[in-house]
Amino acid sequence: MSKKLLAAAIAAALVPTAVLAEASNVTMYGRIDYGFMSRGGDSGGLSQGGREGRLNDFEDGIQGTNRIGFRGSEALGNGLKAIFEFEFGFSGDSGQSFGATSNRHSWIGLEGAFGTVLGGRVDGARYSFVGQYDPFKNQTVANAGSLFGVTSGLGQADRADNAVVYITPEVAPGLKFLAAYTTSLLSEAGSGAIAGQDTETGDTPLYALAALYNNGPISVTLDYENLKIKRANAGRDLEFDLWVAGASYDFGVAKLSAYYENTKGDDSASEAISDADGWLIGLTVPVTTNFAIKTSYVKANDDARNNADCKKWGVGGEYSFSKRTQAYATFAKLSADSAATCGISKNAAGGNGTGSNGAGGTGYGDTGFNIGLAHTF
Repeated sequence: MSKKLLAAAIAAALVPTAVLAEASNVTMYGRIDYGFMSRGGDSGGLSQGGREGRLNDFEDGIQGTNRIGFRGSEALGNGLKAIFEFEFGFSGDSGQSFGATSNRHSWIGLEGAFGTVLGGRVDGARYSFVGQYDPFKNQTVANAGSLFGVTSGLGQADRADNAVVYITPEVAPGLKFLAAYTTSLLSEAGSGAIAGQDTETGDTPLYALAALYNNGPISVTLDYENLKIKRANAGRDLEFDLWVAGASYDFGVAKLSAYYENTKGDDSASEAISDADGWLIGLTVPVTTNFAIKTSYVKANDDARNNADCKKWGVGGEYSFSKRTQAYATFAKLSADSAATCGISKNAAGGNGTGSNGAGGTGYGDTGFNIGLAHTF
């Protein structure tokens, strides 16, 4: 059964018949990923305090979260289209959804000569840009984002609720601009995405402005974001400014990529300032048409605290049985200063489990290994 027919069949079970007149333009897609992950040793930082141990887990979503999604469009005339996409995650271990976070993104929009306008729950800009230039796509034990979230105190928000996004048409070959705004990045209830600040209430507005250049082998991204947080405790507010730059060049025999970010936060009451930056260098080498080797070096600096920096290098291989089925293996080694709280985790959410909304987590150990199998459809 084709994806479109299967999507229509599933939709028929969920939607009244009258709504299905235009169901033929709906496409279903997805991913399932399952493997084994082992982490051990002492990261050297505060997260373990000198205690060594080992965690061995069968895990789902190591190289990419398990998901099912639907996307579609409708021609409205005069070059205008209505577009939508809905995607949710599920556990490969049990088949259950991830509760409140099962809705990965859901948006509706219009596309035309003026560009594209979207509204709803969208993918986080910073999280997406790290994934674009990290050879490991911000996933596996070698991911970069988990270190950046810990040192900056500002987690990798993988989704933005209550958001509107505008993307221009090409203003020059390969060049587009993006503007995004959300009234409440943290869903007005506090998600732990800001380290040590779990009691935020009220609006947490964020706006982002980005330039996106993709032309042939060259890709360049520049992004600025500003986040304000209204806090319940003593009425103190926080404000973060974030700058991002990423670039890659595909030489054919190898693809070289680089990424840099700087985060500054100002507590308006205590005048405390957080200042952190992180960067990565990555290389992807297609050895054959089916096999590629990836490697990266990541460094995260906490300039507001002494002895709180983290470093990690990773190497991995991917073998494609087909365009949709892939086996992978990754190894990563981390070192942390004495006051750092970083460790090995399978994605930018951090922590010993799946984390929440990209919150920076401590992870576990200073070495990690994973192996798995993934299929997309």
